[in-house]
Amino acid sequence: MLSRVPGHWELILLALVLLLLFGAKQLPQIGRNLGRGVRELKDTVGDVDPRADVRKALEAPEDEARSGSTAPRDD
Repeated sequence: MLSRVPGHWELILLALVLLLLFGAKQLPQIGRNLGRGVRELKDTVGDVDPRADVRKALEAPEDEARSGSTAPRDD
C-alpha cells in the first residue's frame, strides 16, 4: 500500500516530464484514451452481477442430479 501520496512538486515534475516525452499534442489524446478506458472498465464491472455466479453454482448440482438419473449408463 502506498505510504505517501505524491505532493504538489512531484506532480508538477511528473507533468513536465510527460510534456517533454509526449509533447503538447499527444497529452490530451492520451488523457482522453485513459478516461475512456476507465469508463469502459467501470461500465463492465458495474454490469457484472457477482450473485449470478453463486446462483449458477447452486443450480448446477440440481441440474446434474436431474440429468444424471435419466441418462443411460455404460457399465
